Amino acid sequence: MSPEEIYAAELELARYNSIMFQKEILTQEEYEFCKLWDAEEAWKYLNDIGNGRYLNTNVYSEHEHEEFQLRMEQGL
Repeated sequence: MSPEEIYAAELELARYNSIMFQKEILTQEEYEFCKLWDAEEAWKYLNDIGNGRYLNTNVYSEHEHEEFQLRMEQGL
């Protein structure tokens, strides 16, 4: 692999990770990109909500995060 190809692959991986771990609602294009990168993970976490949008259940909600923080503070 040439340095240019390695760099391009690293950029794609960074984009994939950004989408899968930070974005809650995906466009059709983002869904297709993630499906090409890792079809099994896309099938597991990305759910069609209609109109070319997909819900990423891999991203936890703010409510769940705050609940987790509260339990940690309470020692539960």
